[in-house]
Amino acid sequence: MTPFHWHDHHFINHHPALDFANMVVWRDKPGRREDRGRSSENLNSWAAYSGLAAPSSDIEHCVTVREAIDRYFRSGSGWPDLASLYAETLKGDSDPFLHAILHAAMALAFSPEAKRVRICGNCGWLFIDRTRNANKRWCTANLCGSRTKARRYYARKTQKA
Repeated sequence: MTPFHWHDHHFINHHPALDFANMVVWRDKPGRREDRGRSSENLNSWAAYSGLAAPSSDIEHCVTVREAIDRYFRSGSGWPDLASLYAETLKGDSDPFLHAILHAAMALAFSPEAKRVRICGNCGWLFIDRTRNANKRWCTANLCGSRTKARRYYARKTQKA
């Protein structure tokens, strides 16, 4: 597996918990789904790019944490798992990487921004809608919004032809 190169647009939220959950692209489309967090090389480079210490936990535990965060913010379920994982990190000798991610998730869960977490209508990423009217539909308008609009335009043009 070749290492993935992270860019600013992979950190759309500037929030470690949601950006960590977004390591899975096209989560709801099995044929296109890409999990970028299943290698230690990708996890380490993601941590470095985000300014966090490299994870010291095994990959499966990191995936468990990531999926608990995603499940909670995507559907509202999984609070016991998320709270339990966070409680584990508070017991002293824990992974600083996962502690930072889980602490950010818990802080978001109890903040007013929690009500503004949305799912992108194109790629399925989680994002915080910080618009005044709270009516944002895509994680980024210049990527997912443009792609969605282009698909609709193409569909209209081919129907008329």
